[in-house]
Amino acid sequence: MASSIVQRIVDYGWRGVNTGGKHSGLLNAMYTAGLREGFDDRVAEVLAGPVITHPNLADSSSRMRPLVLAGKVAEARAANDIFQKERVVAGGVTQHTTARSTHGWVFADTAYMVPPSQAILGNWELAAADLKGYHRILAQPDGLMRHVFNAGVPTEESYVDLDLWIDGTAWGRANGWWTAGVVDTLEVIPQASWDAELVAMYKKTVERLIECQDDGIWRATIDDSYALLDTSATVMIGYALAKGAQLGLGGPDLAARAERASFAALERVMRHRFDWKNAILRDQQYGPMIVNVSSPNPRHHDHGNAYGQGFLAGLYALNADGVRVRDLGIRSLRTA
Repeated sequence: MASSIVQRIVDYGWRGVNTGGKHSGLLNAMYTAGLREGFDDRVAEVLAGPVITHPNLADSSSRMRPLVLAGKVAEARAANDIFQKERVVAGGVTQHTTARSTHGWVFADTAYMVPPSQAILGNWELAAADLKGYHRILAQPDGLMRHVFNAGVPTEESYVDLDLWIDGTAWGRANGWWTAGVVDTLEVIPQASWDAELVAMYKKTVERLIECQDDGIWRATIDDSYALLDTSATVMIGYALAKGAQLGLGGPDLAARAERASFAALERVMRHRFDWKNAILRDQQYGPMIVNVSSPNPRHHDHGNAYGQGFLAGLYALNADGVRVRDLGIRSLRTA
């Protein structure tokens, strides 16, 4: 049974829901935590409007995973038919938005919005290809993920190469989006069918993330010790590491270190960055971010953002409430 604090965390987060990614983050956490009655009610709210929307096409497609979890398979498949027809590709991967102003832009965010839904619907190859493609395009040589790259302009036509990066920093939430996308994707695929290259990419990124963790926290720019701390990135990465450890991603040694890092993240934010009276995760980086702000100025902090609320609920369920992801029995609609 889920703890009441998880319910309160999710309820506060739902106040700020205005995108598919916020819907899915909170709904996925509710399902993980066992809040099934409330989960079904919230899914009904999602289905009261269109599932797939523009310009946030990829973002809205993340709603399909919780639809499948709720047994709304026909609705999820109908939404996916629309998504597949209207999907736009840039740099060989799903483009995040269909807005004309962002043509060709590749976002790390899309790694969470598209692959987990595609994986649970049975499109394993697309899910793995997108995750690997985002890593190839956005990862630094050390594995840390950057935020947004303009893949719509050939490199040879750029002015100084750097101008193709809309946000070329190792943004905290970019690393959260990608790692969470990997674990939510592989969770539903039989281990024998895991993509070995993707697992290796995950291992490289997580190794570096663990190195960069600072007293339980990750910062808005992961590898910049002067950047402001970001609790939303911290709980997103913590969630991914907790689930990845349970799945055994990267082998037993990495799993053990990832588990310790995820517990450190949860303990740090709950002790020092959580408003227990109102169930609010404080000191999240304000968003959306196009060009990252690494300044430690507190004006760039947000409190109670739905992204952080959702992933904190998921992290708390896994680490404090003892949820075991394999016991949930979440499986892809594809059987082999």
